[in-house]
Amino acid sequence: SPIENPPKIDGKLTESIWESVNSISDFVQKDPDYLSPPTEKTKVYLTYDKQTIFLAARLYDSEPGKIRRQLAPHDDWFGAFDNRADWFSFELDSRHDHQTGFSFAVNASGVLCDEMIYNDEDYDTNWNTIWDAAVSIDETGWTLEMEIPFSMLRFNEGDILTWGMNFTRYIQRKDETISWMPFPEEVEGVASKFGHLTGLKGI
Repeated sequence: SPIENPPKIDGKLTESIWESVNSISDFVQKDPDYLSPPTEKTKVYLTYDKQTIFLAARLYDSEPGKIRRQLAPHDDWFGAFDNRADWFSFELDSRHDHQTGFSFAVNASGVLCDEMIYNDEDYDTNWNTIWDAAVSIDETGWTLEMEIPFSMLRFNEGDILTWGMNFTRYIQRKDETISWMPFPEEVEGVASKFGHLTGLKGI
């Protein structure tokens, strides 16, 4: 159910709210070694209030000094993401139609990229919306926080909602892609492969 006090989006997981939320940590490799355990651990936390969904992630790294940062303009996927830097993305199928969705990515320098997913697997980087994220690097890896207003998403009305979702992490120096719901490149579709975010109430 919705929280009362929203976390401050500063990239540091200091708020007690993150300690009270169950973490998602069952990630596997998508590349290079499909379905193998990741070489680094990832923990993701989700919560929300009536207006906004909040995400925090701890991206553990055994060599934090080698986390690849890259500055570039907002939405410059090939300049600041792709295979150029460490990054993390949160994908949502808020209509739960298995055909459309939204992707929110942030890299280790705090550059943001938002995209719309359509026809199950095509990405439109021209889609822009209002959201925020912040990152920080420490001795255990890097951390991030995101806030995405529900008003920026499209979803059906209902008392309790179920949406599709996925998370992706890329470790640049290892060319390693980690996913919550992985699927091989040759399989068609993206949104239809997502897992589920359940129990959204009162938004």
